[in-house]
Amino acid sequence: MPNRSDPYKIAIFGPGDVGCVVIREAARLPEFQIVGALVFQEKKDGVDIGTLAGIAELGVKATRDLDKFLAIPCDAVVHTALDAPFINTLEDFKKLLEAGKNVVTCHPYSYLPARSSEFAETIKAAALKGQATFYGGGLNPDFITQRLAILLTGLSNDVQRIKIEEYFDCEDQTNTGNLQVIGLGSDPQKVQDENGSAIWYQKHFWFQMIEHIAYELGVKIDRIEATSKCAPAPEDIVRPAMTIKKGQTGIVSYESIGYVNDKPFISILIGWYQSPIMKPAHVKSETEWILTIEGRPSSRTVLDLKASFESDAKHVEGEPMPPGYHAFGVTLLQSVPMVVEAKPGFKAPDVPPVHWKKDQRVNVASCYTEE
Repeated sequence: MPNRSDPYKIAIFGPGDVGCVVIREAARLPEFQIVGALVFQEKKDGVDIGTLAGIAELGVKATRDLDKFLAIPCDAVVHTALDAPFINTLEDFKKLLEAGKNVVTCHPYSYLPARSSEFAETIKAAALKGQATFYGGGLNPDFITQRLAILLTGLSNDVQRIKIEEYFDCEDQTNTGNLQVIGLGSDPQKVQDENGSAIWYQKHFWFQMIEHIAYELGVKIDRIEATSKCAPAPEDIVRPAMTIKKGQTGIVSYESIGYVNDKPFISILIGWYQSPIMKPAHVKSETEWILTIEGRPSSRTVLDLKASFESDAKHVEGEPMPPGYHAFGVTLLQSVPMVVEAKPGFKAPDVPPVHWKKDQRVNVASCYTEE
């Protein structure tokens, strides 16, 4: 594609923690320009977007009016609003695409075969109508699961097991509701409701990523199971977003496991803990991924995210969110140019073409796409 001289104009759909990271990063880079934001709280309506993100005013005000938001000329909408069982996210995607807005969402709608036919058909029809592109990206999905994990299988033959572990220290998070949804501060003896939000997120998000990895590797998943574990805090943990009393849940982890021939083949474990005293013994950093490939030979890759490896700074200068959230926003922002330049329709993640497969004669140098 030819080089571009004018900035990519971006509007934010739901500027919460991650959306504000995107705003702050875009505001400091000449190749991007924030031109709008859709908010849901009355107190944010009409507020300068820079003010919402904690930086200097950008001269653009946020709106609660969806019609006004859809009328904003932009190259792409970065969708970082909450996705939950009680929210019709598909309807939001449909309206954006039909209005001609390219969409980059932070939620893992990146492998349509794992979605309902209604979802897939709605996205493709709306994209066609608006001549727009839809992309689900970010840290996970996309970077960790569909790109990095699959790339690392290229070091092995006869892969028998893939384990993806993510650990995140939540002590600096400000959204109390999110922490409660995942189970922090709850009764450790209370079994997660099969229909509760935390289990819903596993089935709705991580199951899809397991199915996508399996497709790229040429293996068939027999079934996927969702499990959870938690442990009590040994003492009171007092943080701005919440206070966890001694004995309440101080760490919780959710693991989704895909089985092949009744043996675990792909697993995704995400653990959230509140403060360093709850950090698992084998975890070295506040934000860490551990990717283990068992094969011929086997490999283990540890990915740590820090503000700096040359200083003890906890945050990157000018960025109040922890490195995990910061990187999340960066991956979304970096997706914008690719999505803008892509042809209209559903854009799948760009999986590395060279990696382990059950049979290297199948789907040579190609990956999942949608026509």
